[in-house]
Amino acid sequence: MKFIAFLECNKDDLDKLIEIWDKRLSEHHTVKTIYPPHTIADSPPGYRGFTIFETDNVEDIMHYVTEYGLVAKVKVFPIWESEKSTALYQKIKAGLF
Repeated sequence: MKFIAFLECNKDDLDKLIEIWDKRLSEHHTVKTIYPPHTIADSPPGYRGFTIFETDNVEDIMHYVTEYGLVAKVKVFPIWESEKSTALYQKIKAGLF
């Protein structure tokens, strides 16, 4: 399943955020990145950005949120293709699901 994650931290925690990133990479404790981390243009002092990743293991999400959550505000949402959600909606509407 694909997920989008939003991270935000203040400038005093930016070095800690990078340390967590480096640690996760060195320990191979990563999720499959689909779209690498990008900074959002209206960033406050510090960092605000997002990434899109993929995993079928719920523990990967737990570790991601727990580790980055030590220094940043983290929000993770599942995402899927609009075509698939439209098909699901049609099934629900027709009482087939």
